[in-house]
Amino acid sequence: MNPAIGIYQPFYKPSLIKRLDSGFIPLDWMSNPAPALREFAIHHHLASNRLFTRHRLTGMFSPKFFSKTALRSRQVYDWSADNPGHDVYLFSGGCHVPYLHYNGIVRNQVQHSPDFEERMRDLCGKIGFELPKEFPRQTNANRAGCNYWIASAAFWQNWSADVIAPIYALIGKSGPADEIFTYAQHAAPEPVYVLTFIYERLIDYYIERNRIDALYYPWDTESILSLEYDPFVRAYLEVMIPLVDPIDASGAWSDDDKAWLRAQYAALALKCGGPEVAVSDPSDYDLPRHYPAEFNDDAAL
Repeated sequence: MNPAIGIYQPFYKPSLIKRLDSGFIPLDWMSNPAPALREFAIHHHLASNRLFTRHRLTGMFSPKFFSKTALRSRQVYDWSADNPGHDVYLFSGGCHVPYLHYNGIVRNQVQHSPDFEERMRDLCGKIGFELPKEFPRQTNANRAGCNYWIASAAFWQNWSADVIAPIYALIGKSGPADEIFTYAQHAAPEPVYVLTFIYERLIDYYIERNRIDALYYPWDTESILSLEYDPFVRAYLEVMIPLVDPIDASGAWSDDDKAWLRAQYAALALKCGGPEVAVSDPSDYDLPRHYPAEFNDDAAL
């Protein structure tokens, strides 16, 4: 464990403990006071208790971090050490997603709520968070996709004041704010608020708007394909990665390009009836399917 970097990994049931990464700091979340708020509640805990002042960089990675990324704590520490000086370091929890959707907003409208963008804009209006008029293309170079980021104390201070505290203040208030506390379409056995997915999307736009010195973990084709995908998704990615990357390299997505990507994903969705990536244990959704202790240091998924 690197004491300069404090990455907390929560456990909210005993069976999760043995599946945590031993290089992260276990966080006892057995009380789980607000299950529908998911990681937002834990971020509020870290911020309100100022745990970020204990470390040079602080973050919170869910127990499914390894299942979603195939990255161990040592790789996280080494990469950040090899690239010093940034305020925020981010790791995508869905490195395949840019090859399925134009950006994270489109994905959430498909997966969680058709009204996702409307609810996100409504929330951001309430807390004074400025969003772009039109959401741009997102790749692994500017999309985190999960709460997998570590940041300086100064960033946490500002993020808490600008985002966490104002959102938390909406909890329990009646009126239009209630819409973000409706339940999202989600595979988890316990209901999850739409708010939690909105919160995950905000980090990328906050970084862009405030010109934060941030670095996103680089994903190449080999590392993207190293994860355990549904067979139809794997076959799709093997075809699509070489086709999508040149469009991104050109810096311009035409309306025809966007329509083409939507059509390709729609065709994939008809074939893929289960999870795109094998992230959860088949016997218990709350448990990660894969975890570091399964493998030795040199093994890969």
